[in-house]
Amino acid sequence: MNALDYGKKIIDSHVRDKEIPGACFALVTREGTRFGCAGYKSLVPRLEEVSNDTLYDLASVTKAVSTTTVVLKLIEEGCFTLDTPLSDLLPDFPHKKVTIKQILTHTSGICHDDKAYKAFYGKSDIWNFFKNKPLEFEPGTDLSYSDFGYIALGFAAEKFVGSLETFSEKTIFQPLKMNETVYRPAAKGLGHRCAPTEQTADRGIICGEVHDGKAWRLSGVSGNAGLFSTTADLSRFVLMLLNGGEWDGARILSESTVNLLKRCYTQGYSARRTLGWICNDPTAKFGDYYSDVCLFHTGFAGTSVYVDFVRCCGILLLTNRIHPSRDNVKIQEIRNQFHNVVLLHFDEEERLKQKGE
Repeated sequence: MNALDYGKKIIDSHVRDKEIPGACFALVTREGTRFGCAGYKSLVPRLEEVSNDTLYDLASVTKAVSTTTVVLKLIEEGCFTLDTPLSDLLPDFPHKKVTIKQILTHTSGICHDDKAYKAFYGKSDIWNFFKNKPLEFEPGTDLSYSDFGYIALGFAAEKFVGSLETFSEKTIFQPLKMNETVYRPAAKGLGHRCAPTEQTADRGIICGEVHDGKAWRLSGVSGNAGLFSTTADLSRFVLMLLNGGEWDGARILSESTVNLLKRCYTQGYSARRTLGWICNDPTAKFGDYYSDVCLFHTGFAGTSVYVDFVRCCGILLLTNRIHPSRDNVKIQEIRNQFHNVVLLHFDEEERLKQKGE
């Protein structure tokens, strides 16, 4: 068995225990990516087996793959810097000390969550709802994960690029041949390919539309969530990062920019974060064998991306763990186990390869 086969055994056991419906997963390397899947795409209204071409709601992985990458590209183009105040880009934002870097690292103090947003729809209403709320803390003094910070970041980026959806497609996904990485898949005729997420009283079984309530109220395109993708497409994004910002002839980021992602900007805070990603954080749920230089991000729906610059590999685990109910809460332990066995056996494979066995 290879390293990913051991991981599949972990996923199979959790599918049998009904802790997740199913999953698509991959071990990404330059020498060749291995893909696998297990279980079911859908449990209700009918049972459907998962396949490697299943599209998953990436939820907050959108922050890392799309929004952060767009922001870094704009920094490369000289539109602003990490230390630019958000209010320079969005003049009606009242908190003048909040910078782009603080939003990227979740140290801005912008409110994390307020369920009252559910009364508002559309960009102007959502923006007016949260822009004037008091900060949770003085910017740069603490760390609190913020969806609204990333929504604001998406609004700021759109001042330069127009549509976040169109720009990310043209400058990231299409050059990398990530042709099935999309916002609003149901509207593009791809709903049947999607793994459904939660069954709710007001929306029924959500499928092909973003699950996140904030992004849904922003018509499915937001800085915090909205992206759908497959393991095949995401593997190309991971390879781009591992290869210093370029893959298959497409230069997405400069090598210098990728090197920015290898730094921790939150030493001494409650979590270790780089720009838009978690870095080598012992409190993160990506197993015990993570490297000293790595990136990681998860999504509430059950997705995760891990990029290991030391081993030069990546791990993708895409599940719809909130289908049909968010009561499926074992994803962190599942992810820990999956990462452990895959990395452990990958290391053994590399050791044997070096010995010529």
